[in-house]
Amino acid sequence: MKAGKIGWMLLLVAGIVLAGCGNSKNKKNEDNMVGNDKDEYGCIASAGYIWSEVQKDCIRLWEKGVRMESVADKENTAYIVFAPDSLQVELFFSGDQPNEILDRRSLPGGDYAWNVEDDDTKNVRQENGKWTISQRGNLIYQQVDEAK
Repeated sequence: MKAGKIGWMLLLVAGIVLAGCGNSKNKKNEDNMVGNDKDEYGCIASAGYIWSEVQKDCIRLWEKGVRMESVADKENTAYIVFAPDSLQVELFFSGDQPNEILDRRSLPGGDYAWNVEDDDTKNVRQENGKWTISQRGNLIYQQVDEAK
């Protein structure tokens, strides 16, 4: 009879240990759940949100931005996102290229362009009704047609 009690005790201890393991597994699953991946700003990347410095908010680029396509390589894309007051524009590039923030400047004809001081390394402007990004006078990105 003692052997039976020891067997039951071992079975009980094993059950408690296994139940504890099950709870830690559930905790790991909770940590890896979709939507549980907030960045330092609280943006949830798995839901498509990214921090925009000019918007001061978590945004989805395809909802707030203007999609641009590289002139040289159609696989490379960029998005331009304007500040609410349009005094700045933020450039989001595909790949590892860092975001850039450009300031609005008045042009002699009354239009505007966005660039960095007078350096003009990147220049955002609207030409013929479409947004463009040029660098040192060369067109590098242009707005994607909505019909595509």
